[in-house]
Amino acid sequence: MGQHRFRLPDFWSLEKHQASCIHVVGLDGIPSPCRVELEGQILTISRGKNESGKVHLPYPFVDRGELSVCTGTLPESDSPYDLMTELARGTLNRLRNQLSTWQEGGLVVSASLVERVDQATEELGASIVHSDPQLKDHLARSCIEIAMDCIFQLSTDFGDQVAAYRVNQPELSPFVLAANVQKRISLEEEDLSRSFDLWEIADWDSSQSMKTRFPTADDEVIYGPLFDASAGAPAWSGDPAGEFENRKRRVLQKCREQLANLPANTRLLHAISGLNGIGHRHLSFPQQQQLTSELFQVIEDMAVEVPILASFDFPWAERLAWSVGGMHPLQVADSLLRQALPISFIGLDINLDYWPAGSVVRDPLQWIDLIDIWSQLGLPLVVSLRIPQSSGRDADEKPEEKRVNVIRQGMSNRQRLNLVRVVLKVLAARPSVHGCIFRQWSDDDDSRFPAAGLVTTCGEPKDLLRELDRFQCDVLKPEEMDS
Repeated sequence: MGQHRFRLPDFWSLEKHQASCIHVVGLDGIPSPCRVELEGQILTISRGKNESGKVHLPYPFVDRGELSVCTGTLPESDSPYDLMTELARGTLNRLRNQLSTWQEGGLVVSASLVERVDQATEELGASIVHSDPQLKDHLARSCIEIAMDCIFQLSTDFGDQVAAYRVNQPELSPFVLAANVQKRISLEEEDLSRSFDLWEIADWDSSQSMKTRFPTADDEVIYGPLFDASAGAPAWSGDPAGEFENRKRRVLQKCREQLANLPANTRLLHAISGLNGIGHRHLSFPQQQQLTSELFQVIEDMAVEVPILASFDFPWAERLAWSVGGMHPLQVADSLLRQALPISFIGLDINLDYWPAGSVVRDPLQWIDLIDIWSQLGLPLVVSLRIPQSSGRDADEKPEEKRVNVIRQGMSNRQRLNLVRVVLKVLAARPSVHGCIFRQWSDDDDSRFPAAGLVTTCGEPKDLLRELDRFQCDVLKPEEMDS
């Protein structure tokens, strides 16, 4: 069994929720299931592979909240590594590599940013050679903080400069925002709950409430998903195959009825969401595969002439780290494309900062890496996002033990908002990303994800919705502001 051992700094008391997210990514890019043990200040991470890997874990930054960072690629060692030094090395290495690449590509970088990167490099060098553990950790901590500030600044500069170029080039595809603003139809049958959603692609106004903001016949919309395969969505029981066949037949019939009445202003059909290469107690992965293939056959039989989106949950594949078996969602997407299914767009379903059916928050450079990996499939990408913006009253609405997911407590609303502000610019700067859709307009649209709406249950706009307004004006349509 492979092991990585680390010496934790005295100032860091590893919390249970942090330990539960630790995983190791091997040379193949696939996270491995791990067992985490803490004895005194020695952290041992064990897995079933004897190979080098990068250790990922949530780290509490002073000003940015809890972000997932990683070490460099480490071989196994009998002597414990210094965790802070290795995290600093991994974070600074990612920063320096990306800075070099973008500078070679013509990105204009301020002298102050370069100076800060040099400062972080000096701090890391001092941490590596120093013998006093406390001072070593202090220097490494300073390096991590400086490097992360530089990552956000570098990503902001990249987003500002490249997104502006994309917007002003008519030959490049536009970057669009969409929001789920209306439940088109809900179907309840036995223990199977279904909903077909309508997402507006047109502009929205944060001053308007949910009750007054519905798409009209002139608005372009996204329709779907026709089927949500994610855990906790359709309440499929673990019944024998015969029961699955009956329920699958009913689901496909409902999909036919919806496709027969597809709105004329539909710009994109979301066929299926929540695929991630792992089954759950409601729906095994082979059942997900079978239903997906037959759903696309229905779409082909009905000669739907709208581009089709299929989206995948846990696109960083971190769920593999706490599951036995399974496939990387990228492999699932590749297998569907090899079946020549009529998929026009690939969606990345990211439920940010939720547990257990969500992704740990990551810095902007890790989002860029994610986009680059999924772009290898050769299809345009759409990011489907949920992120909590709590009003402070949400925790009282439903007892935590009755929720499907809980909101992590490592970031504040302001810190999440700052992250989204930078990530949206980064996404808009990548030509392979054609848009970002926010899955919930209101907090009560999906009980699985508390506080994930752009407005409260009373229809009051949140700061995130106002931020999207500013993003549309400042980034996507700056010429309208000039005129």
